[in-house]
Amino acid sequence: MSFPISSPIKLTLLLSVFLLSSCDDSKSSVPTYELHLQPLQHQVNADGELFAVNSVSINAPASRGPRFIAQISPEFSEIAAGQTVVIFDSTQLQREKREANTALAGVVADKSKKQTEQQGDLLKLGLDQQLVKREFTFADRFNIDDVQIRSRLEILDSMQNKEFLSEKQQYLGWQQQSFQQKSQGELELLQLQQDQQQSLLSQAESGLNALEIKAPHRGVLLFETNWRGEKPEVGGMVFPGSKIGSIPDLSLQHIKLQVIEQEAKGLAEGQQVRFVMAADPGQQLTGKVLNVSQVARSRERRDPRKYIDIVVEPAKQHPAFMPGIKIRATIDVMNRDQVLLVPLHAIFNAEQQLFVWKLQGSRFEKQPISIGEKSLTHAEVLTGLEVDDRIALIDIGS
Repeated sequence: MSFPISSPIKLTLLLSVFLLSSCDDSKSSVPTYELHLQPLQHQVNADGELFAVNSVSINAPASRGPRFIAQISPEFSEIAAGQTVVIFDSTQLQREKREANTALAGVVADKSKKQTEQQGDLLKLGLDQQLVKREFTFADRFNIDDVQIRSRLEILDSMQNKEFLSEKQQYLGWQQQSFQQKSQGELELLQLQQDQQQSLLSQAESGLNALEIKAPHRGVLLFETNWRGEKPEVGGMVFPGSKIGSIPDLSLQHIKLQVIEQEAKGLAEGQQVRFVMAADPGQQLTGKVLNVSQVARSRERRDPRKYIDIVVEPAKQHPAFMPGIKIRATIDVMNRDQVLLVPLHAIFNAEQQLFVWKLQGSRFEKQPISIGEKSLTHAEVLTGLEVDDRIALIDIGS
């Protein structure tokens, strides 16, 4: 027996069926992830270059003026220990040495002449003092003040003569003292001039002795560019103390890598590194992280990203190692087996609590979790989930 169904009831039933089917389709369209035990690996790729740990700088000699290069070894050439690398032009130093020698000889002659003149003047003052002293002694001994023997005018004249000799004797003593002080000042001035010329001569001689720069150890010659971007060459002028180049020690070389700051999480000393040289990508070498910079810095002005400097010590020195060779490396930050992993984008945070949307039957429910180690894409689940659990890869509550 059948009953007729009115139009409003039919419409209600159709809407109910449509809503139920839409709800089932929305749940089936949610992307999910099933948890399994799998290895957790965190590797960081980085680029860098080789550099010599020990390097000796080649500087222009310290002198009063610029120097000119007369001979220089080619850049990137292999240098043996004790080999002459740079020879500077000696023309200017030879001229300075001749001028200093000539000036020094003139000062020494002036000093000798002055000493001779002073000795003659001093001897003359001494003779004058002796003569005045004898005249004073004679005048004092034969002074007769008896008016019965000599007239009053003669007695007065004798007394004035004696007083004059006494004053003259004092004057000659003052003149001798003043002359000695003046002579000492003149000799000190000449001595200063002599020391100055001797210093200039010593500088010229030391400059001549430093015209050749020899390599202290085996290495490769690398040039330094000046402020105009020019490298040293024969005939080029270099200023005192300026850096011409360097000779790195090839027996010990390390690698400097640069890692983007956001990818440098977990990097630490002692981690294993696999790397290849750009010139020989088919040969893989190994090393370990020696140092991780604590401060990030910009690499280029137009690059807003900042980089962490990583120093890597190769496991062994390769014969093909050369400072400046480009390196491509992979750092093994973490490598663990059989851990429960969850994609990072499936983990959400609310009220300082991490959670995921776990599938329970036909519904997704909020499940609090705690995590451990993380890679760039996944995190280790410590509590809250088990093997074969299925979670949503999107935020159901949004």
